Amino acid sequence: MSVTASLEAQARARHLWDGLQWRTVVRFVVVLLCTLVAFGFTWLELLGDLRHDSDIGYVFVLAVVAVFAATGIALRHRDELPIYDRQTDVIVGLIGLGLSAALLGLLVLRYPYQYEVLHLDLIAAPLFLMSVSILAFGLRPVFRFWPAWLLLLAAFPPPYRQLVVLLGGSSVADGTATLLLGAAAAAIGSGRTWRRAVVAAVLTLALGAIVLLVLWRWFPGAPLLVYQAVPTILAVYLSTTIMYLNHRNWSTVKPLDRPVRPLTAAHSRGALATAVVATALIAPIPVPHEYGVDYPDIATLVIADAPAVPPGWQVFNEREYPWAPRFFGPGTSWTRRYMVALRGNPDWDKESRRRRIVVDTERSVNPNDIERHPQFVLYSLNQPRISSPVRIDLGHGVTGRLNTVVDDRRLLSWTWLSWRWRGQGGAERISLISADNHLPDAEFPRPEPSVARNTENMLHQIFRGNAVSIDPEAEKQDAESEYKDREMLTTVAREIVRIGAGG
Repeated sequence: MSVTASLEAQARARHLWDGLQWRTVVRFVVVLLCTLVAFGFTWLELLGDLRHDSDIGYVFVLAVVAVFAATGIALRHRDELPIYDRQTDVIVGLIGLGLSAALLGLLVLRYPYQYEVLHLDLIAAPLFLMSVSILAFGLRPVFRFWPAWLLLLAAFPPPYRQLVVLLGGSSVADGTATLLLGAAAAAIGSGRTWRRAVVAAVLTLALGAIVLLVLWRWFPGAPLLVYQAVPTILAVYLSTTIMYLNHRNWSTVKPLDRPVRPLTAAHSRGALATAVVATALIAPIPVPHEYGVDYPDIATLVIADAPAVPPGWQVFNEREYPWAPRFFGPGTSWTRRYMVALRGNPDWDKESRRRRIVVDTERSVNPNDIERHPQFVLYSLNQPRISSPVRIDLGHGVTGRLNTVVDDRRLLSWTWLSWRWRGQGGAERISLISADNHLPDAEFPRPEPSVARNTENMLHQIFRGNAVSIDPEAEKQDAESEYKDREMLTTVAREIVRIGAGG
C-alpha cells in the first residue's frame, strides 16, 4: 500500500511540475534579468575590482551560499494561510523599489569618495531583488525566505572587512570570514530544528577549515578569490548535502518526489510590467566614477628605503603602525616621521620659529593594496572639511595634491600635500602634513582607521550637507580656503622627490 501511494504521489508531482514549470521559470527569469540589468554598473564594477585582486569577491560567494540556504527553506513542508492579495504585493513591491532607487541614486552618488568602502549599492541590490520577487511571487511566499534575505545583507562590506581586520588581514583571514558566512547559510538551509542548524554550521566550519589549511600549506600564492570561494562553497555544498540525506534516512536524493505546491500569487502582467519599468528607470543610474590614480615609475627609486630627509630638516621621531598589514594586506607598512626645520624661516613663520611637519609613508609591493582604503578614511578626523585640490608639479613626472583640512569639532586645521610613486620593490603614497599651530605641541591627525568614525562622518554629511566633506578630489565652491603652508610643503616635497629620483 505504501509503495502504491508513493508511486501515485510521484505521478502527481510530475504532472503538477510539468504544468507549473514554464510559469515558474518565466517569473524567475524576469526577476534575475531585472536585477542583472538594473544594477549592471554595479556588477561590472565588482568584476573590475576582482581583476585587481580585491576582497569584494566574497559578495559573489555570498550569493551562491544564499541559494543553498533558500533551497533548504524551499524543501521544508510548511502550511500557509490562504490569504493572498496582489494589490498588497504591488504596494509593498513599489515601496521596496523606491527605497532601492533612493539608495542608489541619492546616497551612493552623494558619497563617491567612500564608495569603495561603503558600497551602499550592495544593500540596494538585495532590496531590489526582494521587491521584484514580491511583485512576481507574492509577499507571503517571498517572506517565507526571510533568513536568506537577511543573509544577503552581509554583502555590505564594512562589517565583513572589520572582521577580516580582527582575524589578521591575510588571505586566510578573508577565507575564514567568508567561511563564517557559509556556516550561517548552511545553518539556515538545514535548520529544520536548532540542533540541526548547529550541526550544519559546525560541519561547514570543519570542512572549510580543512580546505583552508590545504590552501595555506600547499597553495599560499593562490588568488584571494580562491581562498574565499573554494573552502566556503565546497563546505556548504557537502554539509547541506549530508544534512539533506540524513533527514531522508539516506534513501533518496530526489527533491521532487513529492507534490509540488502551486504558485499562490495569481499571474499579474501589471506586476511584471512594473518590475520591467522600474528596471528601465534604475539601470541608467551610474555608480560613482573612479578617481584616476597614477603611480609614476621612478627607475632609480628604491621603495625599501625611507623617503629622503630634505636639506635643512631633521627627523626627531619615527613610528611604525603595526595594524597596517591587517588593513592593507600582508607586506604593507605605514610609517610616520616627525621632522623639524634646522632653522627658522620668516616666510614660513612671522616669528621665525622652526616649523614641524609629519611625513606619512604607506608602502606596499602592490599599489592596489594602498588604494584599498581611501586616504582620509584612515585618520582620526571628526566632522572634517577638506578643500578642493590644487595640483602641484613636484618634478620627475610626479604630481602632488594639496588640500586644506579642517576639523570642526576640535577647531584645528592642517595643510596636506600627498603624492604617489613606484620604484624598485613596490609603491608608496606619501603625505606631508603641517599644522596651522606653529608651536612645538601642535596636534596632528593620527592614523587611526575606524568604521564607527567613518559612519559618524557619513551621518554628519547627510544632516549637514556640504558642511562636512572628506573627499579631497572633489571640486567645490570654497573660495575661502587658504593653503597657508603651500610654499613650505612644496619645497620639502620637491627635495624628497629630487633625491628619491636620483636628481
